[in-house]
Amino acid sequence: MSGFRLYALLFLVALSAPLTDTIVAASPSSTPSLGEQIRGHYETVLPSLPPDKQRHYALRLYRLTGDDSYLPPIRDEVLGILPRWQKAMRALPYASQRQALANQIVDDYRDDTPKYQRRKALLRRSGELPFAKQLLYRVNQLEELHLAGVPPFQDTDRALAYLREFDFQSFVLDPEVIKVYSAQTANLVYYLYRLGLQDLREPYQQAFRSVYPPDTPHQGLDLQEKIYGMTHLVIAASGYYQHAVARKDFAWIFDYFEHRAGHVIQGTKPDVYTEMALCFLLAEEPDNPVIGKVKAALEREFDNKADMIPATDGSTDPARGEHRNTLAVMLYYWPEKLHTGPDLSPGKPPETKTPGLARRFPDAITPSIWYQRPDLNRHAREGNGF
Repeated sequence: MSGFRLYALLFLVALSAPLTDTIVAASPSSTPSLGEQIRGHYETVLPSLPPDKQRHYALRLYRLTGDDSYLPPIRDEVLGILPRWQKAMRALPYASQRQALANQIVDDYRDDTPKYQRRKALLRRSGELPFAKQLLYRVNQLEELHLAGVPPFQDTDRALAYLREFDFQSFVLDPEVIKVYSAQTANLVYYLYRLGLQDLREPYQQAFRSVYPPDTPHQGLDLQEKIYGMTHLVIAASGYYQHAVARKDFAWIFDYFEHRAGHVIQGTKPDVYTEMALCFLLAEEPDNPVIGKVKAALEREFDNKADMIPATDGSTDPARGEHRNTLAVMLYYWPEKLHTGPDLSPGKPPETKTPGLARRFPDAITPSIWYQRPDLNRHAREGNGF
């Protein structure tokens, strides 16, 4: 079945739902929109993608729609991290074991481009920071999904006690780190803030602007890293598409985007400039001209035969392109209301509103029996890191 035909079927099912459950009206034209084509394609191929790609797509579509049919890939990824979480908890009391896991995380880190080689070198000399960084990400993830402190993740308090004492400030405010790790450090700042560990928001913005002054022109990879960092400050502040942000809190970022939108579109990749447009939607400015400029750029890039935005090298591999194409879907399907979570805590089984996607995950399970599954290791992607 083609991506469009599948999407049309899903849309007809959605029409039977209450009006409040519908994100957008159907396109008045008989020709499907770019967003419709990409969404239809990705919801067809989603079960064949790697688990992290499934989760990335499903989590963002859940936060746009609130539709429980997107829960199975999210839940299965949490199942996959459980053995690695348990390994980290066993290592937590012992500095040598924490360092061993940190070393393994760095060893496994990609180094196929100069950018990633620089990042790997920074991580290599940062002690047990890679362990702490991964743990911080996991605790934040569990908190967002209402699983912190819930079996089998009942020991998150121990993780938080360790993270509270760890020196993240030296890493995230280091100009050399910001230079090559901007989006990730912005994420770390907001993980720390939301978990009540440290508030580095203002110092980080100041450090970022010292490294990438808004009025200084940048090109190539420097421009891309600069814009990625700026967009992730806004996106991270939204809880990754869970709630709106106030433009005044990031006025220098929004002013830059408005004055430099053409430069950003011309000098970066679709992933980067689509996030720029999403920032205006998060600030509740759906009519901002930047959004129209980005949509026009995506229309120029769109591969009508592949039903997706290809990579800069022309690749239409859906796994490689999941990130940029998910962002494009979000741009075209932005709702009036974002959804938090999802809440995967025990006692909250999903109530599927649109069954089409859920039918493709017949092994989906409810949270209350996660840790009783005898086939847990089938879901786990074992690794030395976590």
